[in-house]
Amino acid sequence: MKFRFSSLLFALTLTAAAAMATDFGIHGGYYGNDLKEAFVGADLRLPFGPVSIMPNLDYSRSHGINWWFASGDVDLQYATSGGGPSYWFGAGPTYGRVTAGTAHNGEWGWDVNAGLGWGAAGFRPYVTGRYIKIKDFKTAGAAIGLRF
Repeated sequence: MKFRFSSLLFALTLTAAAAMATDFGIHGGYYGNDLKEAFVGADLRLPFGPVSIMPNLDYSRSHGINWWFASGDVDLQYATSGGGPSYWFGAGPTYGRVTAGTAHNGEWGWDVNAGLGWGAAGFRPYVTGRYIKIKDFKTAGAAIGLRF
């Protein structure tokens, strides 16, 4: 019950913040290493000059097990002159939760990430890579996404 309430609160916070944030993004990709599955997710970019707070939520399902990763990254972003592509890199704490039926387990860890974004017809597509480490679990992944 606590996890459902926390998930709902997190989703509502992302939704409310997306209404006033500079960028709200959705993405899909693949995690390798220990997970080896596709994933979908959403992120929010809250810029403060060259620094951004970037909460992120990813979901994957493998062999009847649900994998959730929620991170709160601090990223440094760099824009090229003339409105060209921008890139970023950062890190932050990550909470990983695994559920299978009624059983569940959650642990804290960390992640590092980097990405490249550009503008196209009013949208901002991007590619990103992420490495997650939670206790003995580790995975690296890449995704493509769209911010609006």
